[in-house]
Amino acid sequence: MSVDSWETLSKKVYWDRDVPLERWRERISVGHRSYLPDAVSTMTPAEFVRFYGLSKFKRDWPALRAKLSNKAVKYAPVFDLAWSQAVGGSWNLRPTEDFFSMPERRRDFLTQVACAPGMSIYEVAKSLGLQYRRAHDHAASLLRDGKIRAVETIERGHRKMKLFPTYAPREAPLEERTTSPVDSSRKVSPDLIVAA
Repeated sequence: MSVDSWETLSKKVYWDRDVPLERWRERISVGHRSYLPDAVSTMTPAEFVRFYGLSKFKRDWPALRAKLSNKAVKYAPVFDLAWSQAVGGSWNLRPTEDFFSMPERRRDFLTQVACAPGMSIYEVAKSLGLQYRRAHDHAASLLRDGKIRAVETIERGHRKMKLFPTYAPREAPLEERTTSPVDSSRKVSPDLIVAA
């Protein structure tokens, strides 16, 4: 697949505006309200990364994604996959704004779970050269933050927590919710309420 020159690509994205590459990079890096959504909705990830730069894309995409409008966010998943592949070498890593502010070993733990879903805490600890206790602390923190999920299994008589990456945002615990999870737009018959 060939990627067009900047002059050709910028005409495709911004029509008749003459957008110099350096100005585009600068405006994208701050999440400009028109440059960013236009780029994400029109460019492929390969085109975006080629002109923005791979290292900047890896570093900036989680924050840029958070700045996308509701209209442009529907184009983000393919960029999320490109980011996940570039950063973690898998398709399962979710770009969150706090990814690079996590402690390095916790970030490594999350990346390992994304690269090899279904590993136990012990297996992740062993693959990263971590003490089990430290790995357990990282798993507990990531579970609490909704970045991974655990499924309890029993293998050869031993309980294991198999870890998997999550992609959906964490739902707030019941005590933190401000509204009821029940769909209030549905009509409920009084007969059903009495029967329940």
